[in-house]
Amino acid sequence: EMKQLSMIEQSVLNALPHGSENPISTTDVCKLTDLKMRVVREIISVLVNRYGVPIVALRSGEYRGMFIATNEAERNLGIASYETQINSMGIRLKAIQEADLDNWQSQLKFKVVPANELSHQQKAE
Repeated sequence: EMKQLSMIEQSVLNALPHGSENPISTTDVCKLTDLKMRVVREIISVLVNRYGVPIVALRSGEYRGMFIATNEAERNLGIASYETQINSMGIRLKAIQEADLDNWQSQLKFKVVPANELSHQQKAE
């Protein structure tokens, strides 16, 4: 059955490239559509979950951003990226569930880092 997209859904869909060669960032979709980040993310979810548009996102590596998968290899790239994100969220969830609400602060040791070394150290982590 044909599904009717709203104008706003159509504008987000039109902003998305087909294929992994030129993925687009959510920020760039916002600029192209003149929509807020939260709205674009909600529409992407609707396009995938309600309409079955195979929109995937690459979150690491040289090419980052979203695109519409056009073949199995591209779909699998997107799936692998989501699986990595889900695993990482699972690790965080478990850590929060197991966190000692009363004593976590006493488990930490603080070291003083000179301000001029701060940005250098953050890059190393």
